Amino acid sequence: MQKPIGVERVKPKKHLGQHFLNAPSIAGRIADLVPDEAEFVVEIGPGMGILTEPLFSRFGKRLLCIEIDKESVEYLRREPHYAGLKVMAGDFLELEASDWAQSLTRGAVIGNYPYNISSQIVFRVLEAKEQVAFFGGMFQREVARRLCAGPGSKEYGILSVLLQNYYDCSYAFTVEEGSFTPPPKVKSGVIACMRKAELPTDCRWESLKTVVKAAFNQRRKTLSNALKGTLQRVPEQWAGKRAEQLEPAAYLVLGAQLESERAAQ
Repeated sequence: MQKPIGVERVKPKKHLGQHFLNAPSIAGRIADLVPDEAEFVVEIGPGMGILTEPLFSRFGKRLLCIEIDKESVEYLRREPHYAGLKVMAGDFLELEASDWAQSLTRGAVIGNYPYNISSQIVFRVLEAKEQVAFFGGMFQREVARRLCAGPGSKEYGILSVLLQNYYDCSYAFTVEEGSFTPPPKVKSGVIACMRKAELPTDCRWESLKTVVKAAFNQRRKTLSNALKGTLQRVPEQWAGKRAEQLEPAAYLVLGAQLESERAAQ
C-alpha cells in the first residue's frame, strides 16, 4: 500500500487541536495495540491517515474513521490507497454509540486524540463500554498518566477511577514533540486499555460517576465531608480518608450505596 505523503496536503487546524503524527513507526506501534479479534475498529480523528494505514491494512472493512475536519475527510476519500475505507464526517462527541458500534460487543476505539477534547472522548467511550472491548491511543502525556494512575498519587483522579473500574489500563510509551506536525509544546503518551472480563453490575454508571465526582471535586477534604449531601453516611473504614486513597472498586460500593439510599427514600 502506498504511504500517505506530504502533511501539507491537509493543513493542521489550531481550533481543532490538530497535531499530525509524522512518524510511521510510531503509528505502527499504536496500531499494533489493537487486538486482532476486534469486531470493529473506530479511529477518531484520522487527519492525514498515518495511523489509518496500518489499521486499514489489518482490519479492512472493519475499520471506520470518524473525522470532523472536512478537508481531512475529502483527502481520505479521494486518495487511491484508501479505496474502500469507511469515513464518517462528524463530531465523535455528538454521535450516539449506535452510529458507530453497531450491535457488536468486542469493538476497539483508537486515535491520536486532540488534547482539548481527550477527557470528553474518555467519557463517551465509557458510555459505550458494553461495545468497546479495547480503548487506546495517544493523549497528552499528563492525561495518559492520569488515566493509568493508581491510588495515593496526585495524578489519580476522576478519570482514573471511572476508567479503571471497567478497563485494565497500562501506559505503553511516550512520544516526543518532534514526532508531530506542528510539534505540540508537551510530550504525548500512549495507553492501552482492555475491558475487564466482567463488568460491574452492582452499581450503575451514573451512580458511580456521581459519587466519584463529588469525592474528587473536594479532594482535600475527608470523604465524610466531601460526600456530605451525596450520601447519608460514608462507611467508617473510608470516612476519614481522602478521595485519592481509595481503590477504584471502593467507589463501586459507594455508588451502590447511593442507589440503595435513593431507593429507600
